[in-house]
Amino acid sequence: MENVLNIEHLTMQFGGVVAVNDLSMEINRGEIVALIGPNGAGKTTAFNCVTSVYEPTNGQILFCGRQIARSSPSGKMRRIYAGSNANAYTGESVRLSPDQVTRLGIARTFQNIRLFSGMTVFDNVLTAKHLRRKSNFLTAALHLNMAEEKRMREETHELLKQVGLMDVEDEMATSLPYGKQRLLEIARALATEPVLLLLDEPAAGMNPQETEELCSFIRRIRDEFQLTIFLIEHHMNLVMDISDRIYVIDFGKLIAQGVPDEIQNNPDVIEAYLGGGDE
Repeated sequence: MENVLNIEHLTMQFGGVVAVNDLSMEINRGEIVALIGPNGAGKTTAFNCVTSVYEPTNGQILFCGRQIARSSPSGKMRRIYAGSNANAYTGESVRLSPDQVTRLGIARTFQNIRLFSGMTVFDNVLTAKHLRRKSNFLTAALHLNMAEEKRMREETHELLKQVGLMDVEDEMATSLPYGKQRLLEIARALATEPVLLLLDEPAAGMNPQETEELCSFIRRIRDEFQLTIFLIEHHMNLVMDISDRIYVIDFGKLIAQGVPDEIQNNPDVIEAYLGGGDE
């Protein structure tokens, strides 16, 4: 199978604290893969490295075979580095900006919903659409981009129809019920035309019925948009129901990987959840 994401020996250290330690994982095209672990395990930190919010202390990340991050400890960090493989990734470092990562085809949502509060539902999605625009400031000033703008607006209408938000497209984003705000954040991510979609606790704050509907929605967008999906989630019913494979980390280290049945019965996973710390 074709690898979409490869994380190789990823370590993220903040001062003397190792948040992610020697994490390696891969995600294949078309999969739904979950990253789980107790609070404080380092899950969101790993997401932030993939999306270039953080520059890894050590290791490398490849997206569709292209190196999007490569680092090794240097300077003061070289002296206090507490992770593994300190000499494995020396040489020229690689770090793309978050917008470059998004343009390559990686989009994400956040644990705490981050909508454009002063915009309508429609404009939230249209703004994300502009990432792919071909016009520039000059062509926009001369009104030479009218055809492209018309196309993007039509595509925004269609996307909102696909995700079930067309009836509220003129409402202010933050006036929506919580569950629909979650859908809008996902729709905005879809507007960037991703290959890989990262979902950070998409079911957070949802009731059981909303969680069940979200599960069906994630499967549907995976198929309709030909996505690969990487998610963090604490709702274990959703994780076990939706995931093709699961990675489990605790205190930043990988402790288990496998299909849902294997993870449910893994003694290391059970122990980690019974005695998990705080994030």
